Amino acid sequence: MLRVAALIAAILTLQACVSVRSYHGYALERGQDELIGEAGLDTKESVLAKFGEPSLIGTFDRNAWYYMNSADETRAFFKPTTKARSVVAFYFDPEGVLKEMDEFDLADGGDIKLVSRATPTRGRELNFWEQLLGNVGRLPAGVGGEGQVPGQ
Repeated sequence: MLRVAALIAAILTLQACVSVRSYHGYALERGQDELIGEAGLDTKESVLAKFGEPSLIGTFDRNAWYYMNSADETRAFFKPTTKARSVVAFYFDPEGVLKEMDEFDLADGGDIKLVSRATPTRGRELNFWEQLLGNVGRLPAGVGGEGQVPGQ
């Protein structure tokens, strides 16, 4: 019985160590590299016909199209790590003719440091009981007026 329990524990432990790979985005097929557009010849329509809808269209420049893909790996409960990433950027002129194309990979990216500060807000913090019982006895806003905001 002890051996069976040890075997089950070992199997569950090994299963937790298994890594999972996931792929996201549009990946160019092998041999499709030569299909990538040529400046001055391709248009938005021809790029759309070859590759489909772009992953992202530029927010400030609608003539910039980006096709992105990435490969991530997750091990057990740890944060996923990006193993590979590629971005193919197409830049069009105002008439819709391809003027430039760039390719970027994981090495071209940069780390973004997120700030973990909290933004201060107006008012005061409510404790558990004030949040739970703050509206007891008050009418809904549509029935008896707006009422008072809890904590003020």
